Amino acid sequence: MTDFRSAWPVTPLAPQVAVRIARPMPDLSPAIESRVASHWNAALAKHPTLYNGRVFCADVINAEIISGHWSEYRRVLAQMREPDLYGTYFLRPLAVVGLFRTTDGIVIGQRSEHSLYLPGYWQGAPAGNVESRDGEAQIDLAAQLMAECLEELGVSKAECQIGRCLLACEHPQTHIVDAGMEIATELDFEALQERCSRLGNAEYQTLMLIRPDTPLPSPLVPTLAAMLEQNR
Repeated sequence: MTDFRSAWPVTPLAPQVAVRIARPMPDLSPAIESRVASHWNAALAKHPTLYNGRVFCADVINAEIISGHWSEYRRVLAQMREPDLYGTYFLRPLAVVGLFRTTDGIVIGQRSEHSLYLPGYWQGAPAGNVESRDGEAQIDLAAQLMAECLEELGVSKAECQIGRCLLACEHPQTHIVDAGMEIATELDFEALQERCSRLGNAEYQTLMLIRPDTPLPSPLVPTLAAMLEQNR
C-alpha cells in the first residue's frame, strides 16, 4: 500500500466525525496584521471577487472529533502566500472533498489553471473550505459538501446522497486539511458533465470518469489518491 503519510499526513476518520468550535478567533499582533493586509490587498488586485468569509481551522484532529476555531479567509490566504507567517503557530483550514460516485464510476475534476490553490491538479469533486457566512454555531460536514456539490457541479440535494467520512489529509506546506467524504448520485457521467457545464461555477476545467482499470492522471492531490486506495 502507498504511504501517503510521508508527504501528506493522513488521519482515518469515523464515519460521522464531529466538528466542534473550541475557542474564539485569536488576535494578531500589529506586525502580523500588517502582513496579512498586504497579502490580502495584493490578492484582491488580481482577484477582485475574493470574499473574506469565515473559515473553520482545525486545532486538534482525531478519528472521532475535529476541534478548532473560526478564522478569516484573508488570514488563510496570507499563510498560503507566506507559509512561515505565523511562526510555530499555523492555521489548519478545514475543507471537504468528495469521492463522487456516479452510476458508471468515480468522477474527479481538474482544478482551473486560474485557481489560487493547486492550479491544474486533479482532485476529488466537489471540494471547498468549511465556511460560515451566516454565523452558524454548529458545523455540519455533510451540509458543507452538499453546498459545494450544488455550487460546483450543479447537482441538487435531491439528486445525491452524502455518505460517510473517510479520512483527513493535510497539505504540509499550506496546512489545508481535506476531510474526504463519500457522495453518490443516480446520474451517469454524461448527465453530470452536462449539469456541471450548464449550472456549475467553472471550478474545474475538466471532469474525468475513473473506473477500476482507468490510469490515474497527474498531478493528483494526495487526498484523492488516499481515498481511491482506501476504496479499492
